[in-house]
Amino acid sequence: MLNIKRFACTGLAAILVVSLPACGKDKSSGYPPLPEEDDTVYNISLCQDEDSDYYNNISQGFNDALTDLFGSAHVNVTTMVANDTIGTDSICADYVTGGTDLIFANGKKSLSSAATATEDIPIVGAAVMDYQSVLHLATASDSSWNKKTGTNVTGISSKPNLEEQLSLLIEATPDLQSVGLLYNPEDTDGIYQNVLLEKYLDQAGIPWKEYALPSDDIDSSISDELTDATAIAPTKQIASSVTEGSNNDVVSFAGNDLLSGIFSPSSAHVASTSATWTPDLSIANAEPLAADASLEDIVQYACNECSVLFLPAESQLTSEVQTIVDIATASGTRTVGGDASLGQETLVSMYKDPYAMGYAAGKMVYRILVDGADPGDIKITNSPAENVKLYNASRAESLGMTFPKSFHEINDYFANYEIGSTTTRISSDDTAE
Repeated sequence: MLNIKRFACTGLAAILVVSLPACGKDKSSGYPPLPEEDDTVYNISLCQDEDSDYYNNISQGFNDALTDLFGSAHVNVTTMVANDTIGTDSICADYVTGGTDLIFANGKKSLSSAATATEDIPIVGAAVMDYQSVLHLATASDSSWNKKTGTNVTGISSKPNLEEQLSLLIEATPDLQSVGLLYNPEDTDGIYQNVLLEKYLDQAGIPWKEYALPSDDIDSSISDELTDATAIAPTKQIASSVTEGSNNDVVSFAGNDLLSGIFSPSSAHVASTSATWTPDLSIANAEPLAADASLEDIVQYACNECSVLFLPAESQLTSEVQTIVDIATASGTRTVGGDASLGQETLVSMYKDPYAMGYAAGKMVYRILVDGADPGDIKITNSPAENVKLYNASRAESLGMTFPKSFHEINDYFANYEIGSTTTRISSDDTAE
């Protein structure tokens, strides 16, 4: 595991009441300090999907933002983290019964539970890639959505910048002829990213082809409570995509958890090929892959047809990434990971500090509770953290590649990087928003 300097987590196994220390604030920012005579105390409830570095760092950013914006005299935070004995549904139901002023939902299970529990109390989410699916806000297309929920929910999206992923893919592949898009049929968040990336590939005139890897070889069951999340990527969970193959008409029957529908393996996606794919890209005289082909066979087949393989962020493929990349590297095929967890093995990857996601969510809380903004009118935005381009030195050496200074060697980068260090906190932020 990468050696990353981390903040201490904010609260883990049970309800914690956090007393936030006072912190200086720039009065010229868009978040003026509360008047000294104001004795209002805002009760904010934090529900977190699981105890892991990734989610804990988001919560740390969130709590630091509340410290900076509200001050210790004006905010009281209750934190609960889902575990084997208590789930997000129970946590959020208790928060609603307790009369909280706002719920911070850290993770898509938390967001779904909070949205199910209340239509009135404001909810701010984070660590959610596809808000449309979790909230069942299907539109004609992803691009036609105005990023506003029209409900009591807003938040920060963890969806990666696919345009930058395309640039990364091009930079990593000097002789780019075709792109292989890998996915697990049950991982609709991965499918969602691939479909969006395909639009950029089509615009650039780059042929692509999808390859479905057998789910039996991948940890894809949500019945297993996975806790292998790190500070750089959350636990891989089945998600729902509004783009294709998702179950957007979920009914909660008596006694059943709505999450069982939202997180069901509902994808009906079939591997497809771009219109620009030409016969010369396919393997000459090759037999089609058997229906029961192994993961290794499919990856090798993809390497024989493609210059580079793309593995989407927060992917169900993470547990098999070493096998995939070993085969690709031996074949001279480049590999691109959508996040830095995958980047521990892939040739290149992107990293976004999760702390910034939580801090941005904290700013939304101020706008809602102090400025009186309607959550449904606040656009879902992406994390403001910088995308850092990383490369894996051992993989680069195997492929005889070098990278410019715009890239960081992944192990060197995390050996020296401190979570949250690149986020400009409001106390030193003199730019009004």
